[in-house]
Amino acid sequence: MKENRVSRRRWSGKTTVTILVLIALLLIVVRNVEYANHGAKSTSSPGISPSNSSHGLLLRVSDGASHSVTTPVEGTNLDYSGLAEPYGDTSVMNAVNSLALGTIRYPGGTIANYWSWQTGTVNQPPSTTKTRFGTTKTQPSRHQTYGFTLSTLKQLTSATGAVPIFDLNVMTSTLQDQIQMLQSAVKLGLPVRYVELGNEFYLSNSNYLNAFPTATSYADLVASWAPAIRAEFPNVQIAAVASIAVATPREQSWNSTLLRIAGNDINAVTLHDYPGVSTSENTPHSPETLLAGASIEWQPVRTIINSFPPRLSVWLTEYNLGPGARSKGSPALGTTWEHALYIAGLEMQMLASTRVTITDYWDLFGNTEDAQFAETLPITTTPTGSASQLINQAIKGANEITVLNITNDPPLDGSVKSVSGIKVTTASGLEKLIFANLGSSSVTLAGGNLVPAGASAEQLSGSLSIQALNVQSIHISNHLDLPPNSVTVVTV
Repeated sequence: MKENRVSRRRWSGKTTVTILVLIALLLIVVRNVEYANHGAKSTSSPGISPSNSSHGLLLRVSDGASHSVTTPVEGTNLDYSGLAEPYGDTSVMNAVNSLALGTIRYPGGTIANYWSWQTGTVNQPPSTTKTRFGTTKTQPSRHQTYGFTLSTLKQLTSATGAVPIFDLNVMTSTLQDQIQMLQSAVKLGLPVRYVELGNEFYLSNSNYLNAFPTATSYADLVASWAPAIRAEFPNVQIAAVASIAVATPREQSWNSTLLRIAGNDINAVTLHDYPGVSTSENTPHSPETLLAGASIEWQPVRTIINSFPPRLSVWLTEYNLGPGARSKGSPALGTTWEHALYIAGLEMQMLASTRVTITDYWDLFGNTEDAQFAETLPITTTPTGSASQLINQAIKGANEITVLNITNDPPLDGSVKSVSGIKVTTASGLEKLIFANLGSSSVTLAGGNLVPAGASAEQLSGSLSIQALNVQSIHISNHLDLPPNSVTVVTV
């Protein structure tokens, strides 16, 4: 009996050792799995279920489709405020330089249709415009010297490295005069690479209707001017005005008429995107509804873009949140971080497009409701300006953009993804990742080859109502946290 008890005790000791070894092996396996989840490059899989980390909802990130970048993107429109900003002022030039601009649209917007380039003067008669809501908007005359000429443009492009987009006055000037302007630009050392034939003639503006009664009359001008300009500047890219809006018969027939008559004479079309949110005009938007609109309102624009022949590029030479959306309490009363987040979300859609090759924000200097810099001295950067600085600096010099696949992403307003991301690659092989988290929850990106440990990042985040932000520098350990309502750029 004694021997049997000893034997049983020895057997129990062996069992204990075996169990301990198995537990240790199990812990090693668990740690390896956890490391793989946080440290290896993730691949997108619809079968992965969401999991919560101690930081936030864990998202998987992987490379998606890529497309080459052949033109400078992320530009802006020039002085529309009428203040004739002193571009010789150091603070003004530092602000413009901080945007890392790809292009500068000159002179920009409606003023291009009444522009005298020799003096930088606008001579705009009064006009009326029928809006899509059936009302009539009256615009007073404007006779003003803005103070920026080709010499000022040369000063700006030399300082910033941006390429000008010449928006020609095809309405109140002549072909000969505009060719002379481009020739004068070349003499100053300005490259004539991008030319735009006027601004927004699809609108039912009385001045536009007098100059171009129909879409055919504008298309005929394009078919005449484009070959003449190309004869003087063989390498120029020429874009004609196209329309996103389809509310009026004029707008509905505009694009098809342009393509039928002058489609073979141009290299690109220009579109202007001022999205709102599809709710009652008198209903303030919830933050999630507004921010979800950056994706939702892009879908019909993408449909229009895809309707153009593949050989034509698309230039978004103006974009911003529509005035109607800015006036509904969210994000009204000046530019806020909510406004900037919407613009960041919209830019992520544009940058992911294989058809959009040039983008120009509206506008550089102006009131705080829509500009990148407030029209004051010393210069004040708006939240939208801060977002532009961060994104533009990441995009500068890009030759390839890769859309990132993000799984486990929480829905925004119950309908669209809250997080979007792209990878930017330069000719030298430098890679940067841009993420926009428009949602109200923090999320965590699993680290790995795509988001490697040791990488640095810059981040903008804060309350939606905030009107000034500072960039925060962070260091990535084995994961990357994206705070709610944030824009992040990772340098790999």
